Amino acid sequence: MLKLVLPALVLYGLSAYAEAELPLKDFLYRVRHPAGRKRWALMDGEVIHRRRGKETVKASLRLGILFNTDRTLAQVLIDRRQGYMVGQAFSKGSDGTSIIPLNKESEENPVIGNFGLRPQDLAMTFLYWKFDREFPGESTKMVNCRVLRLISPDDKEYAKVWISREYYFPIKAEWTRINEKEPFRSLEVSSFKQQGNYGIIKCLELYGPGWRTRINFTETEVGTPEKGGIPKDLFLKIPQ
Repeated sequence: MLKLVLPALVLYGLSAYAEAELPLKDFLYRVRHPAGRKRWALMDGEVIHRRRGKETVKASLRLGILFNTDRTLAQVLIDRRQGYMVGQAFSKGSDGTSIIPLNKESEENPVIGNFGLRPQDLAMTFLYWKFDREFPGESTKMVNCRVLRLISPDDKEYAKVWISREYYFPIKAEWTRINEKEPFRSLEVSSFKQQGNYGIIKCLELYGPGWRTRINFTETEVGTPEKGGIPKDLFLKIPQ
């Protein structure tokens, strides 16, 4: 059975189910509680950002992710000189989201915003925002999805999210500010590959008016503690 892994974005080790349509409450529970057992993933790649009228910006991007049955912990590194620890407790919703800069530079002069990214994008913490409503189902990227709207904890924006009915992970998301009609940023899973019993995200795209960011993951490892333990370099130290 194929398990899909999003780069926290996510490591999402989700199993496919062939079953009748779940009630919304049960569907959301599966989306928000992805880990059946402890798993880890290492994902290395490159982030490329293009903005109208500006030079293309590139940097290395590294994700280390640890999934427990009750929470995830992810490390996001940009060029291994700035980074964040992103935690998400499944049962606490948006109140269980934590984002901790790894050094002073990451806090005071963050470069991640230069790529149109937020640390929490790569852990998909928007899935734990307050549920607002469900729209009629749609297909995107040839994937049959349920479409939900989730409100941010500060009530300033909402995410419209296309979530696979089969694998319980998001294929697309659009963020819109409250009282505005057009999204100011969007996310799409462009492609993934099969690696053993896992589906690994190969490419993730984010975009907004006048800009586009592409994340290509070129080296990936996925495993469980039962088979070889947890890598010592899953989470790295960076210059302070």
